[in-house]
Amino acid sequence: MITALALLLPLSVVTVIAVAGMFPAQARHRVRRSAAIFAPLAVLPAAALSFTEPGSRAAGLEVEWLLLGSSFALDELARPLVLIAALLYGAALMSISWLKLRDAERGSGTLSAFLLVCFTGNIGTYLAADVVSFYLFFTLMSFSAAGLVMHYRTAAARRATRIYLVMSVLAETAILAGLLMLASQMTTLALGDVPAAVAGSPHRGLIIALLLAGFAVKAGTMPLHVWLPLAHPAAPPAASAVLSGAMVKTGLVGWLRFLDGGDTEPVTAVTAVTVAGWVLLISALAGAFLAVALGVLQQDPKVVLAYSTISQMGFIAAVVSVGLIEPRYAEVTTAAAVIYAVHHGLAKGALFLGVPVAKHYGRGATGVLVAIGVSGAALAVAGAPLTSGAFSKYVSKEAVEAVSVLGVGLDAVLPFVATGSTALLLRFGWVLWRAEREPRRGVDGELLSWLLVVAAGIAVPWWIGVQWMPLGTPDWDAGVLWDAIWPILLGAGLGALAVLLVRRGTLPDAVAQADGTVIQPGDLVVAEEGALRWVSRTAGRGLDTAHRLAGASVAAPARWLTRAAETFRRAAGAADRRLVPWEASGAVLLVILAVALAAGVLGRWLT
Repeated sequence: MITALALLLPLSVVTVIAVAGMFPAQARHRVRRSAAIFAPLAVLPAAALSFTEPGSRAAGLEVEWLLLGSSFALDELARPLVLIAALLYGAALMSISWLKLRDAERGSGTLSAFLLVCFTGNIGTYLAADVVSFYLFFTLMSFSAAGLVMHYRTAAARRATRIYLVMSVLAETAILAGLLMLASQMTTLALGDVPAAVAGSPHRGLIIALLLAGFAVKAGTMPLHVWLPLAHPAAPPAASAVLSGAMVKTGLVGWLRFLDGGDTEPVTAVTAVTVAGWVLLISALAGAFLAVALGVLQQDPKVVLAYSTISQMGFIAAVVSVGLIEPRYAEVTTAAAVIYAVHHGLAKGALFLGVPVAKHYGRGATGVLVAIGVSGAALAVAGAPLTSGAFSKYVSKEAVEAVSVLGVGLDAVLPFVATGSTALLLRFGWVLWRAEREPRRGVDGELLSWLLVVAAGIAVPWWIGVQWMPLGTPDWDAGVLWDAIWPILLGAGLGALAVLLVRRGTLPDAVAQADGTVIQPGDLVVAEEGALRWVSRTAGRGLDTAHRLAGASVAAPARWLTRAAETFRRAAGAADRRLVPWEASGAVLLVILAVALAAGVLGRWLT
């Protein structure tokens, strides 16, 4: 019952907002505004569901008439992610609808509706217990998110939406192809039968490749990350918070649900999964570090946070890849990846929601509170001691000790991701501090929702890690504290060095200004768009040339046929003129012959 309510209540609010379009203008605005104000409460059943016992009857749902028979269940993987999604979407909905200024967000009904549809798809993906339901809700979330990116309808929003949709269609196609091949090997469509089906499929290598790539798009794994830096600055901050905090985690869930080699799989199947693990690890490390170099050259705080998300998701993907390379460690790497996703979702959500909060409340009495909250969330992302980030990085480091990269243990490589995060967040703080301010009087949902996420980011990851996950907490001895501090100090040192070089004029002006002109948001897609324009221009010129050549090649025979036709017409005319006398003579001859024939017949008849 709770599961059904968690999925249906948000869609019911969306239905009210949609049906209100048939009302007169004044009533339509009032109904949609009322529905938007109620919208944050629609996530409460999902939050309550996360506190039920995983695998219990109350946490499951069977819908035999839906599709091929749909089933939903709360398990240890879905439980914490459902709670985080409820917190983030609830806060996002509060920030756009619980405003003191009556006309501050006229489009809140529409935006609230898209957020609720995305929320349904998001938690449906976590809760789905069969292949078809998983794909249905994953697709629902993916395509409804285009409404979040397009919300402001600016040129940048339209461009970002086009690129997002192209990437989403490619991802959905790859996932659908992989799932269709996978389903052909399954006696049932339950997700629990997936590992055996992957192992027994003659196309297991192709299935794994398709699913790996398809989910990598949603997870923002490099080089399939290009939609993220474009979507975040185009979308409202509330949408960015759920895009980065919750939606990208469905890519993580896809990997964990479908790329499970298992200890008992045949050697060939494990080899296929192992290869996928190494590919994922290389892509993850590339994203974790290259995103830093790209992000520090941006001037929009939301773009900087987008590259930070790519870097952090690279960290999570690296942890997941260890479970693929060494399946015997899959349980601990899954737990570490999930707790890191919980921490990152809340901390990054607080930073995205903090962008408008700093703009509206970053001065005066509330300025100190905003500075503390944003700094605390940033320190958590960097992994400062005693924060949820330090806890998540500690358990992740313990989980990846079994794998080495070029002879260096992965547990020695991943701490440098925190160094990059520190540099990115220093850049974020700098551009946010220099941004324009639009003070707002009084306290409303925007500030309250942000404070809710900040408070949840402090306590919830620790509580989930201790109560719901099989993870040990750090002892916080000198060694553990130093392991958490030195990457941040190194990142701060690099930031100070960059400032010093800028002041001395050592760096090139374009790099020193970091105005986004050296590396534009979307990085690879900018070069791809340029290449496509060149191909288009070149192809256009080639088609014009072909058209001219074709015209010339057709014109010569046409002229010859025209001359031949004209010659034939003239010859026919002359012949016709010559035959006119023959026609008269022929007629006379026929008359004479007819008279002679008639006379002969008559004479024979008379005799």
